[in-house]
Amino acid sequence: MSKPTRKSAHVKAGKSRPPFPFTAHPRGHWCKKVRGRIHYFGKIADDPQGDKALALWLAQKEDLLAGRTPAAQPAGAVTVAKLCNDFQNHKRLLLESGEIKATTFAEYRASIERLAKQFGRDRPVDDLVADDFAKLRHRIAKVWGPVRLGNEIQRVRSVFKFGYESGLLDKPPRFGPGFKKPSDRVLRLHRKEKGKRLFDVAELHRMIDAAGPQLKAMILLGVNAGMGCTDCAMLPMKALNLKTGWLDFPREKTGIDRRVPLWPETIAAIRQAIAARPQPQDERHKGLAFVTVRGKCYGQAKQTHWLVSAATAKLLTKLGLRRPGVGFYSLRHTLETIGSGARDQAAVDHIMGHAPNRNDMAARYREEIEDSRLLAVTEHVRKWLFPVVAKDAQAQ
Repeated sequence: MSKPTRKSAHVKAGKSRPPFPFTAHPRGHWCKKVRGRIHYFGKIADDPQGDKALALWLAQKEDLLAGRTPAAQPAGAVTVAKLCNDFQNHKRLLLESGEIKATTFAEYRASIERLAKQFGRDRPVDDLVADDFAKLRHRIAKVWGPVRLGNEIQRVRSVFKFGYESGLLDKPPRFGPGFKKPSDRVLRLHRKEKGKRLFDVAELHRMIDAAGPQLKAMILLGVNAGMGCTDCAMLPMKALNLKTGWLDFPREKTGIDRRVPLWPETIAAIRQAIAARPQPQDERHKGLAFVTVRGKCYGQAKQTHWLVSAATAKLLTKLGLRRPGVGFYSLRHTLETIGSGARDQAAVDHIMGHAPNRNDMAARYREEIEDSRLLAVTEHVRKWLFPVVAKDAQAQ
């Protein structure tokens, strides 16, 4: 007995035939270009005669021709715009409750804007196929390196995961084999190509000597205490005990507690920065150690750590030290690399604010690190950066 034949949903594209207004898209959807944008009206396999598509077009025609978001959508249809808006509202609530940072929210918002631009805001999510995600990945990969590409893919996936888990989508989309993060091999080769992401002694001294009071203090906090951009932006003065020379401040990114002994050079720079600090514009920022020259929080609104990064990049360019992949965050790379020479990785991890590995049972059970061990790490790095000063202090 012969097998029944099944008509393919992928109808060959051709010109629209009046009065039928649609073109059959090669991927199997009824579509029509309106005001320079392609709009989709359902799968051909589900509507081979185009009756549902025509009814939807007539319902939306007035809005689409006027450039408005269509007032009518098919029952149960979820557009890319609806998914992105709901996801953004979800992340906004987390931002307002303090569960995510402004930088994280800004990154998510930028990702959904790119997603909506690529797929079209009025595109039904159910119409997205693996080829759509493969094209999105290809577009991103042409502009960004593998690390940023992997982060973007993860954010896009989280948008659709939210849609499915929240009940907005009946099923998760099929991303296809092409929408994956770069492999570990690609990441390793990329890191090798970029070179080492740390500063040497001469570079650090040039940066410290040329930086203004606030950036100088931030640079020293970066190499002394492993402070990142957001850490510096949101550092409260109450976390600093400049009399005893200790910093007690959880890492902003992970929430991991950390206690760090500060060098005399770092303490002096912080005192100078606070003395020269402009008057904060907002009452909420009066307790911060650092504010911009205009009195604004370094972590305000959309920007957060980008202000610190930009100031560092400007300084590196001025000194002729700018190179790909090297910026303020490279100070943490420097501390991790040099600090490991003290041969106490647990103490280094505590200073860096690293979250313990799930398989590291010792780290999960360890409640604190002795101050003497923390001092040994920071003094090891200080002797590397200020060998003459540290030697004189030891002799005394």
